[in-house]
Amino acid sequence: MREVDVLIIGAGPAGLSLAHHLSADSLILERENEVGGLCRSIEREGAVFDIGGHSFHTPHPEVRDFVERIMGDNWESQIRDARVFSHGALLPYPFQKHFDQIPDAEVVAECRAGLEEADSAEDAENFQEYIIRRFGPGVAKHFMLPYNRKIWARDIRRVSCEWTSQRVAAPKGREEKFDTKGGERKPLQAGTMVSYPKRGGFQAIFVAMAGHVPALELGQEVVEIDPSRKTARTASGMEIAWNRLVSTMPIPDLLEIVAGVPAEVKEVASRLEFMSLSLLLMTVDDPLSDAPQRIYSADADVPPHKIAFNHTSSTELRARPVHGIMCEISYSDEKPMLPRAELEDRTIRFLVDEAGVIPSADRVVWTDLVDVKYAYPVYTHERPAILEAVRGYLAPLGITTIGRFGGWDYVNSDKCINMGIEHARVLDSQTQVTHPLGR
Repeated sequence: MREVDVLIIGAGPAGLSLAHHLSADSLILERENEVGGLCRSIEREGAVFDIGGHSFHTPHPEVRDFVERIMGDNWESQIRDARVFSHGALLPYPFQKHFDQIPDAEVVAECRAGLEEADSAEDAENFQEYIIRRFGPGVAKHFMLPYNRKIWARDIRRVSCEWTSQRVAAPKGREEKFDTKGGERKPLQAGTMVSYPKRGGFQAIFVAMAGHVPALELGQEVVEIDPSRKTARTASGMEIAWNRLVSTMPIPDLLEIVAGVPAEVKEVASRLEFMSLSLLLMTVDDPLSDAPQRIYSADADVPPHKIAFNHTSSTELRARPVHGIMCEISYSDEKPMLPRAELEDRTIRFLVDEAGVIPSADRVVWTDLVDVKYAYPVYTHERPAILEAVRGYLAPLGITTIGRFGGWDYVNSDKCINMGIEHARVLDSQTQVTHPLGR
């Protein structure tokens, strides 16, 4: 049996960062045969796709310095170019600052008049109320409500407002900028600088990080954790004895493999809500030199809420003769997925006929659908109490959870890297105990 002080489950941003920054002896076990988690990349037909639309930006100087040091010369930055498709026009992102460019004067007038009624919405009881009060009924009606119902795939009155200051840009007339050194995330703006590997997809960051961790085993799915013996077993039969365990797995899945978890704890965790994605990937035999980096759409007739033109991410990708496009389509029990043929047809017709980004439908030479069950954690009102109960149960067992779905936080890769840095300090400050099996 292999023995280790800190066992880490998952080689995504949080797990890799934790292992890199720990002084204690550690081992990462990763279910997949590659690193990166939700930040993996795929290459097909000469095109590169990220699992979800990714670019690097952070308010954490320590994270930025770490990533830039790890990446060396495989790194470049550019100004973010994102658009919003609304009422037949492509506007600069975000809608609430640029609605006056919509061709329909009546829509513009409604949005402008609504802003006169807007307030800070600091005491809003749910996300729907926040949107209406913060942006006024015009902006809410013409973009913010339909877009957020579309992306979250549920009644947004069940969504709390604790995350909005970090993600939702202020309305027109309110000045703000993306902070690169304050430690607190602010909403992205039209002029935000973003970074990306010069060569390869976004996953290249985490491949580079993996080269600097002490021990990593790929293709090892953890299927059983015995907290009384402090052991873990993988599907292939590997057994590991640990003093402390850090999981980046989705919390409900973790509880299913920890021996002895009471049914009531599992039931509480099952109430954590999340949104799933079906990613429509397509290769276009055209470099699409004029494509933006992102297009966001609230239109119900357009299946994706976000479309990422991945080859705008770097100079090397732009130079390829093809272009990889990744389309995010959210789904849940409340918002079922369309049949694949209809999904592809409607999305391609939008890109050709309305957005005007692809010259013609016959330039699309390859498509695929990738399912992402756990894509975005949802900030429901009961989320904090659920996390407190679950962590309160796991902590005495020597188990902690970090990462997007280990922490059930709507965070990007930079924040997950920061979680790893911070948790490494916590673990290294703790007194190490002798393992019950005799180490």
